[in-house]
Amino acid sequence: MTTSYRPDIDGLRALAVGAVVVFHAFPNKLPGGFLGVDVFFVISGYLISGLILEGIRAKTFTITGFYLRRARRILPALLTMLLGVSLLALLILMPDEMERFADSVTASALFVPNLVLAREAGYFDPATDTNPLLHLWSLGVEEQFYLVWPLALLFAGRVRPKVTLAVIAVIALASLASHVIISSYSPTAGFYLPFTRFWQLLTGGLLAAGALARSAQPGAPGADTRAAWQSNAMSVVGLLLIVGSILATRAGGESFVGVAVPATLGAALFIAAGPEALPNRTIFSSRLVVYVGLISYPLYLWHWPPLSFLRILEIDQGSTGRLLRIGAVIFAFVAAILTYHLIERPLRHRRDLGRLGVRLVSLLGVAAVAGVVVAHTGGIPQRTPLAYDPFGWAPSMRLETRCAALYGQPEDMRRHAFCIRTDYTRDPNIVMIGDSHSNMFWPAMRDAYPGASLLQIGASACPYLRNIEYWTDTTVSWRRMCPVLIDSAYRGLEPAARVVILIARMPIYAATPAEFAATFDYMSPGHFQSADFPGASPAETYERALARDVALLLQERREVVLMMPIPPLNFSPRSCVRIRPVDRWLPVRSAESCRVPRASVDASLATTRGIIRRVANKLANPDLHVVDPMDALCDEDVCHAEIGGNLMYRDDDHLSIEGTRYVWSRIRPRGLRGLAEFETSR
Repeated sequence: MTTSYRPDIDGLRALAVGAVVVFHAFPNKLPGGFLGVDVFFVISGYLISGLILEGIRAKTFTITGFYLRRARRILPALLTMLLGVSLLALLILMPDEMERFADSVTASALFVPNLVLAREAGYFDPATDTNPLLHLWSLGVEEQFYLVWPLALLFAGRVRPKVTLAVIAVIALASLASHVIISSYSPTAGFYLPFTRFWQLLTGGLLAAGALARSAQPGAPGADTRAAWQSNAMSVVGLLLIVGSILATRAGGESFVGVAVPATLGAALFIAAGPEALPNRTIFSSRLVVYVGLISYPLYLWHWPPLSFLRILEIDQGSTGRLLRIGAVIFAFVAAILTYHLIERPLRHRRDLGRLGVRLVSLLGVAAVAGVVVAHTGGIPQRTPLAYDPFGWAPSMRLETRCAALYGQPEDMRRHAFCIRTDYTRDPNIVMIGDSHSNMFWPAMRDAYPGASLLQIGASACPYLRNIEYWTDTTVSWRRMCPVLIDSAYRGLEPAARVVILIARMPIYAATPAEFAATFDYMSPGHFQSADFPGASPAETYERALARDVALLLQERREVVLMMPIPPLNFSPRSCVRIRPVDRWLPVRSAESCRVPRASVDASLATTRGIIRRVANKLANPDLHVVDPMDALCDEDVCHAEIGGNLMYRDDDHLSIEGTRYVWSRIRPRGLRGLAEFETSR
């Protein structure tokens, strides 16, 4: 193997980056375009491993030299992009969005964004659309790989080439196996964790090690000794595997590994075919295709942020949105070309690697620290006219470690759990059980009953029902969470707890698969079931479990407040307020854009409201009180996202702090025995 330049590999880079750009700009047109990243991994593994192995063989390789050259290659374009995107973020993002962006800057500067994302939303979840630095997860995987790979190859260089090949193959298979195993219960972790993706980089490394081993044995079979038809066939088959995987993938339709393996093998076959294979030396070595490959790294860096900003501003849909997305892609190409010619190429030929490396790493450190500072300022709210942030939700309003320990919430589930109390000196008088819709009412309840001992307990994506499982195909690990965490909630019902308030986002649990797909922005269907009601539909399961659990609570002579579901919006409430710095240049939206027709809300909530009515009628108990947020948020014609100049919602289904206070003040039940003394004290 030699390190002579191969234009066809730059041509393959062009195919890879093109697929990723089209996928992000027009996801419905090319849902498999994300596999371009997998092709990048193989290319990177092949080229970098080859350089390391040749340096080791020539006795010129040093760890310090490797990392300095890596910094010169990666950091200039990355720092340029981070600076440019940060300036745009200052103009576009609201304070809470800016806070999250700043955290992403810090994670990206430390090359750990994939580790952060592995604990959060999945790559295909809609919430990731509003992360302008989402795409840097792949850079994190690569740099984590290259932290350990040079050291491994230095050790491998002491053994025979065949042993090196065998070791690489075993590690690659172990990495692939770990991906399959981890993805079976956490697809998000399987997608983002480094070792679960190393097999693709190692596939390229295996090619490089094999080529080096053959070059050490004159006459050994390789690209130079194969018949032309064999190389051509390898290249064509490789391209068919790559393109076929990309075109055959449907959104949410296949397991990732099922399409990643053929795409990875396809990239390996194309590279192994050699530069003289017909597709390699013609189409993939043509000047225009090679040029796109040369700018592929800065193009990858620049393509996603403008598309994400369009999604944040909610101007990416319709015919105008399509034109804006095309404009964003053009912007990315221009930015990539300028970055390549003005930043990358001049610095690539600098010989003072030590001095340049120190400066680049120092600038990266400045970026990391700047991210921490901006995040701690709350996203620089001085940029906006906000007196308070209607979209914020502090972690202190979700979970207290003392509370979680007291009620036995397992530590590995606590990032999904809710547990907060107002008073640890006496048992709770009022217990709120449910998911994030229950948690969001905490400030309103705390203000409404200042003399009471309150407990809010439950878990995200878990209703207030016992022995119920809920999960989606991309959050399989959630399946075991709800029974455990809701059981801990019912353990919080001490004798002093005379009032139990049940609140949940009912539609997401009771929907049929068709309703779920039509209503919620998840890439995979939701599953809602209970071993107590085998074979029952989600709505039947919810109704039967609700009747059972409420009846048990009433038998214990408690008063139960059961809340109807919150009217959902079909837009983001952020569009109702003009608090972004960039809003001064955007058209003013009409008042009607912050309202939802009452008829559409009634239709979307018909199933769940019917469940509550039937259960209430069946139990017919005066201690069961049903309250309805629609009484506060809706009139006969519309439901309002903004009332009296205050924003009622913080997203399309969660109320803001001000919204919960407004709603509860208008729908709270009066005259409850368990609340009488606290209401009197107000």
